[in-house]
Amino acid sequence: MARLAWCAALVVGWTACGAVVQRPTEGPCAQPSARDWLDKASKSLVFRQFSPAGPAYDQHHRAAVAVTMGRVAAGAQAVLSYPYPQRFAGADAGFAELANRSFVYDDALALVWAAERGEVLLARGLAHTLAGLQLPDGSWGFSFAVFGDGFYNAGYVRAGTVAWAVYALAHYQQRTGDTQFAGTLERGLLWLLGQTDARGLVRAGRGRWIDGKTFDPDFDARFAATEHQIDAWFAYGAAAAADPDLAARLHLSACRSRLAASLDALLWRPGEERYAQGIDGDKVDDHSALDAAGSWAALLDVARDRPGRAQAALHWVQREHAIVAHGWPGLRPYVPDPPETWFVEGSLAVALAWWRLGDRDAAVEAFAPAVQLACAAGVPLVYAPDWHTDFPLSPAAAPTLWFLLIGQELYDHRPALWTETGP
Repeated sequence: MARLAWCAALVVGWTACGAVVQRPTEGPCAQPSARDWLDKASKSLVFRQFSPAGPAYDQHHRAAVAVTMGRVAAGAQAVLSYPYPQRFAGADAGFAELANRSFVYDDALALVWAAERGEVLLARGLAHTLAGLQLPDGSWGFSFAVFGDGFYNAGYVRAGTVAWAVYALAHYQQRTGDTQFAGTLERGLLWLLGQTDARGLVRAGRGRWIDGKTFDPDFDARFAATEHQIDAWFAYGAAAAADPDLAARLHLSACRSRLAASLDALLWRPGEERYAQGIDGDKVDDHSALDAAGSWAALLDVARDRPGRAQAALHWVQREHAIVAHGWPGLRPYVPDPPETWFVEGSLAVALAWWRLGDRDAAVEAFAPAVQLACAAGVPLVYAPDWHTDFPLSPAAAPTLWFLLIGQELYDHRPALWTETGP
């Protein structure tokens, strides 16, 4: 896709660490049209044919190792997660190398979006990529090179990524009636169910990066992250809607109910009216993560018909995670941990939660800064308004896809994401 014609309108400032995006107080970006920027954002995503040059490999410690994965079909497509990594000055050395990288979670989001838009060829191409990347045990790695070489970080497996891939494949199957990926869907579900501990919670996965250059493939991530439980709950619901017979055979309804009950019993913090970040054995991580504490969690509780608890969780994050970053009223990703910046992707779900709770004014108000950011910094939407580790000032697929999926519900009244309900 061509570079965007409106890049010249960027509202950019500078610090000692590089560029920042300032919130505009006047001019066209002070009160931009949401519909206009949703349309521009929909045209800004960059898709490429997934055609790795050479055999798949991963990095274990500091050495390359071969990866066994599925066959990559002709027509496989992937979204570039950071298509313009050098648009803003200030990136760490090496960030530009992400220009050909795609994250499996981003491809799952893109598959949901493409299926919703009726772009069947693109959706099928994305599903082919997920099928090709599935590992022999049914899981998925974290990110991969779309072109240029065969890098696939297959050793870094997280339940959240697997759940999103399962959710997207189920969503695609339900929307299109195409069942050719049913086996891929079932193998992903079996991996999630195999990760379930005695309490019904899904363990995180395996592998970790010790630093930016050294990967430890032997790390057993046995903790249960709240975010992953939310992902799995919706994935089970989507799979049940797409294939009721499969759901009955795998007892997905019972697994889903048990997971939710364990979330309530072990991770809900009644004194603070929000969810903890996770649990490792019997040790609860009481830190507050935006998505787990209130933004994604609120969507879960809306889906479970617990509006009072959803509202309480939203009030928690809007109070405790509130930050003003370069004029932007946003929500930071963690409390009390750094970074102190606006987590654009995680904040967007707050708008969707308020919308589904029936507070349309609060929803539009929560969505408005993202529209301004699209106008001020261009699209794809940037991940954050300044540079931080894991939260880059770079155009990114993930926040853009959340922006589009939520905007579709707010402005076209067509719910697309996490519409599944249950106890």
